[in-house]
Amino acid sequence: MAPNIYVLDDDPTFAQLLKANLGRAGEFRIQLFHHPLECLDAIAEDPPDALLTDLMMPEMSGIDVTRKVRERSGLLPIFLLTAHGEIESAIEALKAGANEYITKPVNTTELTTLLRKALETRPLVEEAIALRKRARERYSLDSIVGEHPLIEETRDFIRGVSEAANVGVLLLGESGTGKNLAARAIHYSSPRSSSRFVELNCAALPPALMEAELFGYMKGAFTDARDNKQGLVEVADGGTLFLDEIGELPLELQVKLLNFLESQRFRRLGGTREREVDVRVIAATNRPVSDLLEQNGFRRDLFYRIAVANHTLPPLREIRSDIPAIATSILTQLAAELGRDVHAISAPVIELLERWDWPGNVRELRNMLERSLIFASGPELQVHDLPSYLKSARRTRRASRFQMRSGLTLREVEREYIRLTLEATEGKVKEAADQLGISRKNLWEKRKRHGLLE
Repeated sequence: MAPNIYVLDDDPTFAQLLKANLGRAGEFRIQLFHHPLECLDAIAEDPPDALLTDLMMPEMSGIDVTRKVRERSGLLPIFLLTAHGEIESAIEALKAGANEYITKPVNTTELTTLLRKALETRPLVEEAIALRKRARERYSLDSIVGEHPLIEETRDFIRGVSEAANVGVLLLGESGTGKNLAARAIHYSSPRSSSRFVELNCAALPPALMEAELFGYMKGAFTDARDNKQGLVEVADGGTLFLDEIGELPLELQVKLLNFLESQRFRRLGGTREREVDVRVIAATNRPVSDLLEQNGFRRDLFYRIAVANHTLPPLREIRSDIPAIATSILTQLAAELGRDVHAISAPVIELLERWDWPGNVRELRNMLERSLIFASGPELQVHDLPSYLKSARRTRRASRFQMRSGLTLREVEREYIRLTLEATEGKVKEAADQLGISRKNLWEKRKRHGLLE
């Protein structure tokens, strides 16, 4: 069915002419209104696909009509038509929520093109809004599951920094403790939630590409720069930029990031024009602050600029009383994603989950539950659905397995602890890094420093 277009104009002759021109090809169904209140009542009862309204009318101006329509529908395309092409009224119309401001006499071809474009993009806008709404629900404060005091502290922290939408945030904690989830919860609980959440893992790119990824580049800036490209700070304009594993950021780029955080200004690689954006930066690292600043040589001025507000997320082993609630929440979400009719966890499984030490924290728990769901044969997760290593769980804290002689220096203790961890994980670098709470790159550097590379 052709889109339904409402035309509101107190000049019947002009309205009839516009209807004849727009409706000639049968592309649109045109319904005419000469009184604003009549048109508003019709919109409330049977919303059109677009509205064309005159600006100057005796009962109510087109700008007032636009404001009232926007109170009910934020997505309806509205075009203001006027014989008085004044800049001030055009600006006021756009501020009121009009999509376009068109002067009379109307170019029908141009108006038809604008209508087509507005009608074609509306489903995309609706989908984007729906996605943001689902993201807000998924990453709300309610997504932080648990009643342990440490979890309550985390929720209080998120609630506080969400309201302070420009404050830099640093999230600390072992790998897998949910720093990404906390960052998203901060964003989607803040006034910036209608804009983008953009993520960059600072350990995922080589240093040579990091600056271009963050700040963008101009055509010809380097060999493969065939076009201009926005950096992530531009993409995140108005929203939040999440820098995961900030400790892996190259030193030479730390200075540029600090300058950007101070001024919100930057230049693209190879560019000369200074650009300005409005971005909130949230950073995260799995390294202790002392390790980050002293061993890694992270710039203290950048650290203090990022960590205006900082919080350490607790490892799963420190909030064991919340493991049943967290596991049940994850299971419900995974079951819906995988289309599995499993909605509960049996008591023996809960007992095993509470007994395990979870070196990979919530990420490990999620991966285990996903694997178990695939093989589950009933509506309740049973012990036989679990991976074999968990069925015989008698695990205590990791450190208790390691026996080291006294009299060692701190450097020697670190070397021995890393060696024993690698031995316990049978040389699996990723698993060892997760247990140590550091990145694989950082583990490699430490192994090299201690002569533990094979």
